[in-house]
Amino acid sequence: MKTSRDHKTPLVDNPIDSTLVYHLLLLINLIAKPFHDNFSKRHSLTLNEWRIMMTLAHNPGISLSGICEHSGLHIMNVSRGIRRLVRMHRVERSLDPADRRRSVLRLSDAGAELFNKIAPAALAREDLIRGGLTAREVETFNRLLEKLIDHMRATGADV
Repeated sequence: MKTSRDHKTPLVDNPIDSTLVYHLLLLINLIAKPFHDNFSKRHSLTLNEWRIMMTLAHNPGISLSGICEHSGLHIMNVSRGIRRLVRMHRVERSLDPADRRRSVLRLSDAGAELFNKIAPAALAREDLIRGGLTAREVETFNRLLEKLIDHMRATGADV
């Protein structure tokens, strides 16, 4: 016999919107929203592609797996993003001279130009975020984030 549930009764006892993960995702979405509004459509660039470009700007010659490790992005998303960035002439791929089985990646001149166009807005966004905290709170927050990131990497948890 089928029972119907009351659609007004929460499915969980503890509100999901009070969890650490929910708050981190909310913060990420609030941080990323202006990117979508201001840069994504104008430059035909996804947020993952921007994250790849940020990684390449600071780590020229990194491999695809290195981008995954550095950014925390899934290999499929990085692979898709790299293919599109190469197709759009924003990223250059070449063989690693030390290991010809491996490709290394770097921003092309067009990619570097686009990065330099968007980066100031990204830095201004960070300043806006920091503006809500004292210098000491920023230091503590960074330390706690690094601790959580290290913990998640160490556990290799794919829950």
